[in-house]
Amino acid sequence: MESGGKPGNRASDKTGTRANPPTRPDSKALTLAVRCWGIVCGLALVKFGNPVIMEGFVSWPSDGFEWLLSPWPLTLGYGLVALALGLSLRAMPGRRGWNPRWLALAPAAWLAWQCLSALDTVDRALTRLTLPHFIVCGACFFAGYKLLALRPTLRGFWAVCAAALLWVLAYGVDQRFRGLPETRAFILEHEATHWQNFPPEERSRWERSGVLIRTAEGWTAHPMLLEKARSLRISSTLFYPNTLAGALLLFGPPVLWAVATTPLLTTGARALMGSIVGGGALACLYWSGSRSGWLVALGLGLVTFLVWPWPRTTKLAVLTVLTVLGLGVFAFRHAAFFQRGAPSVVARLDYWEAAWHTAWEHPWLGTGPGTFQRPYEQRKRPESEMARLAHNDYLQQASDSGWPAALFYGAWVWGGLIWTGRRLWRQPAHEGFFVWLGLLGWAVQSCVEFNLYIPALAWPAFLWLGWLAGGTGENDSTKPAHPA
Repeated sequence: MESGGKPGNRASDKTGTRANPPTRPDSKALTLAVRCWGIVCGLALVKFGNPVIMEGFVSWPSDGFEWLLSPWPLTLGYGLVALALGLSLRAMPGRRGWNPRWLALAPAAWLAWQCLSALDTVDRALTRLTLPHFIVCGACFFAGYKLLALRPTLRGFWAVCAAALLWVLAYGVDQRFRGLPETRAFILEHEATHWQNFPPEERSRWERSGVLIRTAEGWTAHPMLLEKARSLRISSTLFYPNTLAGALLLFGPPVLWAVATTPLLTTGARALMGSIVGGGALACLYWSGSRSGWLVALGLGLVTFLVWPWPRTTKLAVLTVLTVLGLGVFAFRHAAFFQRGAPSVVARLDYWEAAWHTAWEHPWLGTGPGTFQRPYEQRKRPESEMARLAHNDYLQQASDSGWPAALFYGAWVWGGLIWTGRRLWRQPAHEGFFVWLGLLGWAVQSCVEFNLYIPALAWPAFLWLGWLAGGTGENDSTKPAHPA
């Protein structure tokens, strides 16, 4: 017991972060709750990879094949989270304080502001889809801090995440070599006949949904569909290729750590599994064609080797080779894109300009959570394609819910990363560093994507951020530990 303190208080280190989180003996309830959260993260990656505002386009699976391969309605995801929260409340051993307190106040203030903004939304339907998802994000963070932080390591948890990531990689490989070529051949075959031989009922349905456009000769596929069919960019179980890249950035580092350090495999088996996971993730990232994903992954690799405890000359050589090779592959892969004038970059600038002006027109409460598309419909340039999301989570927070929401969200995400990273930076071989590395990639890519609105990315990210904030990531968890 510290002098003048109460029993159970923990000392703080120089950075103000708890050196050891409050821990209690393992219990069946705690183990069950942690495993349930692992299932939530794994199923989220595989089944809940669409933006929440597009939930209306996700139908209930009708047979076993669709249950296996198709996305699931978010209602099931919310049910799983509710189950995990119920188990968490049962397993939590009494009250725990917050250190630092602002890291608890930031998400609480953000959620409160979202509720205020929802009262004056311009589209209640979109806000009704978005607000429950935001509440789940907050619940995941608090569960990570209050429950997962009772574990010094999440090895058993990562086993579920590794299985889910392997499924995503296998799905992506199949998509690249079978699914997309067959789809492209199907579309181009019917394009040659102007879809005259296509079943009339299906043709009418596709025309109503905008997939087919009537022409003088018959019908033609939407230009975006033709472009995607020709590009062969994979998205696996996620919404689109850049979302797949975000999943690889987030899940890749901690899963690779878990595979490389597990005591359940021999050295050779760990090397084989690491090659499968790492090589598969790198291949799928390349096939996704995500420019931001590739550059962020390169940056994460540079950060890892920069802090790794190697001799300076070795470190310099590795960093040089990695930079030259990474940028060389990027230039080769995307040369045609830049020759076309980088159209997606131009489109994003249009989204951001609209979000910026909307944020200043509605500085306090915005237009309502999830409603970016409504003001963008009025502001978009005639030549720009329609967008439902701003492709910048931080700017969309200001546009949708006002500048206070953007401030609270930025403090939550980046404040949490800086707070937890100060010590983890000096422990590059530890579990927490690789979790932090995945979160860093997710947060950086959110500057050009809408990762906050994808449950497959947002729910695990905030759960893991809560775990790190709870202090668990600072323990020496590279040693074999009792699995969760």
